[in-house]
Amino acid sequence: MFIENAEGREEVVARGVSLPGALVVALAHGGKGKPAIVYSDLGSQRCFAIGRRPIAGGPFECATYTLVQRSDNAGRDADRAFEVFEQILLQHPHEFWNGRVVTDEEYQRRQHDQESAT
Repeated sequence: MFIENAEGREEVVARGVSLPGALVVALAHGGKGKPAIVYSDLGSQRCFAIGRRPIAGGPFECATYTLVQRSDNAGRDADRAFEVFEQILLQHPHEFWNGRVVTDEEYQRRQHDQESAT
C-alpha cells in the first residue's frame, strides 16, 4: 500500500504496508495520538470503535465504528471488524485522515501514466 498525504503535493507517507499497517499509519499520522481500538457488547452484537488516544491525554477519539454479530470468540469478532475498517480506509479514507490510500498496483499504474504523458 502507498499512503499519500493530501496536504500540498502528494507525499508518499508509507509504502509497501499491509491494510492493517495502513490503518495504524493513517491514525498516527501528524502526531495526533496513538492508534487504539475499543469494544463493548451490545446485546447480541459487539461494537468496535477505532481511533486514537491523544498523546497529551484525554478521552479516546473515535474515527469510525462498526457492529458485528457477537460470537463466542472475541478475536474472531475483532478480525471481522478490522475487515470492515480496512474497507472503510480504502473507500472512505477521510474517516481516518485527510490523505488517501492506494494499492501498490494503482500507484505504479499512475506513475507509469504520468511518465508516459511527459
